[in-house]
Amino acid sequence: MFACILAFSACNDEESITPSGDYSPIRGGFPQGDTEYDSIINDIKNEYGVYLLYKDITEEDLNRDWLSEGTGDIYVGGYENERNDRSWNLPEEHLPFYVSYFNDYIFPNISKEFANSTLPVKIYMIHNLRTEPRDFGDGNEGDGGGVGTATDPFKSIKLGNFDNWAISFKEEVINGDNAEYALRQQRCIFMIQAIYNAIEKGEMTSPDEFWSGFDFSTDKKMNNVDPNKPNYKYKLGFVDMINDNFGTGVQKQVWVPAMANESSCYYWEKDKYPHYNLFTTYIKNAMWLTPEDFEARYPKSEYPMIQEKYNIIVNHMLDTYGIDLAGIARGIQKN
Repeated sequence: MFACILAFSACNDEESITPSGDYSPIRGGFPQGDTEYDSIINDIKNEYGVYLLYKDITEEDLNRDWLSEGTGDIYVGGYENERNDRSWNLPEEHLPFYVSYFNDYIFPNISKEFANSTLPVKIYMIHNLRTEPRDFGDGNEGDGGGVGTATDPFKSIKLGNFDNWAISFKEEVINGDNAEYALRQQRCIFMIQAIYNAIEKGEMTSPDEFWSGFDFSTDKKMNNVDPNKPNYKYKLGFVDMINDNFGTGVQKQVWVPAMANESSCYYWEKDKYPHYNLFTTYIKNAMWLTPEDFEARYPKSEYPMIQEKYNIIVNHMLDTYGIDLAGIARGIQKN
């Protein structure tokens, strides 16, 4: 995305750099430390063109987007007593966990080409990422005016901004409390957003062979609950939907053919509305469920069409775009 790195002039810190075309600088040089994990971060930048940043990140950096400034919620980091310095450096002891997330779970499962075309140039690793209301008065000095919407005290991830994404893990996760599930959830949220971006930019399409055999007739009667019926949805090739936040795993939602239109969350038309598309529904199943878990949920002996479509999607994503869905589902491979 941003191939060049420009050095600031001699009047600035000569080690301070900013990626060409980017609007918020990387302060104090890169990598931002001299540990073994900074060496890994530098290797990731050299290979994939993505800067993993964890120091000297400000409120202005986090909130650079195309929304009008002065309204709504803003992203911040740190705890309340850490707001005064307007920076939220990641605690040194947390750095190994964050670097492992990217080095062991994300980048081994994507190609360099996909990262360069789809990921932002900067990913902020934030200590206690959260949102808070932004005051916006009527222009009078000291007028608190209104505030943004009600906020969540913690945000695990912030995606979609034009030049940066941000990610945060709770301290209890870093310390091992339900870490396996949190890492699984976080990598799926991260990757599905990257895939949506690629689809919406026209850089990723579904294979034609995937769509053959599905019946999208609006007058079709589909059974969503009784696996003994011939029109049971699994037998017709329809897998369960999964929410984009992967918060509760697989969602068994009812598919209603008569509602399959542009305003419905059950709209399956090829390569349209990627968040609610059958193509991406299969992708989410394949990255959330390991091949073994997928077979357990959708046995090939009972639902051969689902297994056929799964294989098509997994092979298509790997061979065409260098994305290993099964690798994302499995996580770190133990020797």
